[in-house]
Amino acid sequence: MTTDMAASRDLLVFGDDLSKPRMAVESEKIKRQFPQMGFYATGGTVTSVEGELKTADGNSYYTKIIVPSAYPYEMPSIFLPYTTFLSGCPHKYTNGSICVMKPEQWSSTYSLAFMVAKAAIWVNKYDCWRRKGYWPGKGQEH
Repeated sequence: MTTDMAASRDLLVFGDDLSKPRMAVESEKIKRQFPQMGFYATGGTVTSVEGELKTADGNSYYTKIIVPSAYPYEMPSIFLPYTTFLSGCPHKYTNGSICVMKPEQWSSTYSLAFMVAKAAIWVNKYDCWRRKGYWPGKGQEH
């Protein structure tokens, strides 16, 4: 069972986007929505999107989105490689990646910009959890 993940048209890949190379579309969306993020490639293949996300509390989190070889048919993983999480941090996987959605909720129409937006929401919620002791909003079981 999947849950509908509402997203802005600017964060989705469909319609006219499908007539262009996927990574060209992804690059346009990232540059427009998150210019502080950059693409990293190995052997001509995009392997990650990385950069700083700032929160409403004024904290910065270096964010690394790993692009799997089966992308866009497999969900990317999001890491905050320079963050030492407080003990008991919710919505984190055992491999250290953060949980912004369940893998079965992933759709190939979602973009890397969508994942950056989800990561931005997560780091703001993390700051709230650190400050107030609770994770805001609806949570899902892992």
